[in-house]
Amino acid sequence: MPKILILADLHYDFWQEAGRNPLAKADFSEIDLLVIAGDLSNKAQVRWKPALAAISHHIDLSKVCIFPGNHDFYDGRLDREDKLEAIARGVGAHFVQIQEIILGDIRLLCCTLWTDMMLGGNRERNGAEAMERMNDYRCIRVEREHYRKLRPHHTTDVHAHHLAWLDERLSAPFYGRTIVVTHHAPHPSSLAPDGAVRAAYASDLTALIARHQPDYWFFGHTHREASFRIERTQLINVSVGYPNDWASAPRLDASWRGCVW
Repeated sequence: MPKILILADLHYDFWQEAGRNPLAKADFSEIDLLVIAGDLSNKAQVRWKPALAAISHHIDLSKVCIFPGNHDFYDGRLDREDKLEAIARGVGAHFVQIQEIILGDIRLLCCTLWTDMMLGGNRERNGAEAMERMNDYRCIRVEREHYRKLRPHHTTDVHAHHLAWLDERLSAPFYGRTIVVTHHAPHPSSLAPDGAVRAAYASDLTALIARHQPDYWFFGHTHREASFRIERTQLINVSVGYPNDWASAPRLDASWRGCVW
């Protein structure tokens, strides 16, 4: 039976700047597939290649699947994911944005997701707060609009596209286990109750989850440990986080909360 390890928010560039290795205690000897669910680094067009080279010392990159989180787009363009795909494929990894992966009796559905900016019910207010407080709207541009800075309607449009794809794929029968893997969180239970800009971190996808009830939904982005259930679906945060979140490197192996087999 295959063993799949799912990690998000490695932020490899921050660990390297701190002179530390987030994979120092990693043991991938039993792992058949590693899924990196966004935020491998800031500025992916420059930093993904060396970060993936470092990861290759721990696991063959042919076993690595990756899709971007918000930080990976910094100093880049939201609508040029082809550049990130070229980097991943160029080093032998798999780019799996809005992709379905079948491994034995396990189906993984992977996408960034973003959010609908609707927590609390006021999208306009949430968008204005996100523009003021989130680096995403200062550090990411949109090429098709003459390189203008990212706006909340750009990310909510991508969210709608990713959500429609998930709904369509979850509606397709699969006789095995179904695992959804996203960067952004699918439910506000993953957030601190008093956190800022909550609508930029999670959407409330209770209805979708209850309708389809996948076996697992793994996500990152929040850097906050969380594990909870909606109907029969187990939702688990798999953020690794920044070096100052850890006194020593985390144990990333078959015992990690993001490992399934």
